Amino acid sequence: MALYLTRARYSPEGYRGMIAKPENREAIARTLFEASGMKLQHIWYSATTYEIIVIGEGEAVGGATAAMVVLASGGFTDVQSIELLSMQQQFEAMKAGAAVAAKFRPPGK
Repeated sequence: MALYLTRARYSPEGYRGMIAKPENREAIARTLFEASGMKLQHIWYSATTYEIIVIGEGEAVGGATAAMVVLASGGFTDVQSIELLSMQQQFEAMKAGAAVAAKFRPPGK
């Protein structure tokens, strides 16, 4: 399964809801991830960028599902996910890239 770093910005409605009814949102986020087929590893709130930062594990479809639900809720204005590779996975990609590059012909050559 892939690891993802996700950044999500709360909407004004989301902030209003949290102020009106303060609660620890980690358990709610964990439930969302699990229902979407993902595993929530870590979640933080950035006091300087005013966004949620999440490390999650799963498949792309699960991440897309969670993002759609979050955006449809009106509680967030933006969700961006970045797939993360370990340094070992990057090394494997380099080796595969070398093999593919030997077979690739750039345009015009």
